[in-house]
Amino acid sequence: MFPARITLFSLLGFRIRIDISWFFLAFYLVMTLSTRYFPAALPHLDGRTYLAMGIVGALGLFASIIFHELAHAVVARSFGMPIGGITLFIFGGVAELRQEPKTPRSEFWVAIAGPIASIVIASAFFGSANLAARAGLTLLAAVLSFLAMTNTVLALFNLTPAFPLDGGRILRSLIWWRTGNLRRATRIASSFGSVFGVVLMATGFVQIISGNGLGGTWQLLIGLFVTMAASQARRQADTTDDLQGVMVSDLMDGAPVTCSPAITVDVLVKDYIYRHNQKFIVVTEDDRALGYVGPEQVNRIAERDWHETFVRTISAPFTHDTSVFPGATAVEALRKLQSNGIRHLAVLDGSFLRGTVSEANFSNYLSVREELAASASRN
Repeated sequence: MFPARITLFSLLGFRIRIDISWFFLAFYLVMTLSTRYFPAALPHLDGRTYLAMGIVGALGLFASIIFHELAHAVVARSFGMPIGGITLFIFGGVAELRQEPKTPRSEFWVAIAGPIASIVIASAFFGSANLAARAGLTLLAAVLSFLAMTNTVLALFNLTPAFPLDGGRILRSLIWWRTGNLRRATRIASSFGSVFGVVLMATGFVQIISGNGLGGTWQLLIGLFVTMAASQARRQADTTDDLQGVMVSDLMDGAPVTCSPAITVDVLVKDYIYRHNQKFIVVTEDDRALGYVGPEQVNRIAERDWHETFVRTISAPFTHDTSVFPGATAVEALRKLQSNGIRHLAVLDGSFLRGTVSEANFSNYLSVREELAASASRN
């Protein structure tokens, strides 16, 4: 199975990855540059030249996006904020912050670092394009001019005061600083994001009707993404506020399903996964947690080999993203759950298993909290 994300390399200690959706963006960008943009800028060249220019231009833009996100990541790290890596996807790139900024100051500087980086690199491309033009390197000058323009647009677009764009995060930091209330700041900034997203979708729809189907569709999709991300930010702010003071030990399942590393995969599937309807089973031996297994690990083995393959050979080791300490906050655990892909965490005290926690535990807690609050308001 093709992985959803592919790790390319590490830069300054950050893993650079591409999401599978990035390939759609890469194809769209190369085709647009090689069939429309560069032929309009430099007519009467052959198709292979345009294609080469399109590929170089696309690679330069992706490098620029990495530089933009790297600026976010480096500044975040300087404030002690853990970063999961940098991922390129269909709408650009993202530096994956594993926790929210703790102060308005850190939010401001992390947010503004990206646009500053884009402005710096746009200036560098602009100067290089002028030098290339003076030297008679017309093709190189055209590519560099494109990169100067797109980095300028990238900086200006991201400075729009609409959460989750960088400008929206800057706005949130200023409101947070003035009010001292992160939840209120997030609500206001994300409301701007929702409005901006609707505007983008509306103008994209108008472009489609006007005949610019490809560009209009792209703008409509970006608007939809911004709107959904803003809505998610509001929900996350509400959830974070509701979980204040709640610890992992308050939510965890203290008697999770476990299995021995010595059983075979067919026994695991029949007697544990199916019988208990579990996708996350901790492998234990002598009260120590060795790792976890689930459908993802089982599917790596052909079914005909299940009866002779032992669980110890397929179990996945615990990492920062798949385990949590009992005394950790519920907010910290929730962020891990939302990013680790398996939606479960082992609650470990050293190597000893204390329980497990999943999104279902959070959903149940928040649901009960809402019901009690509604009952109290009626009374």
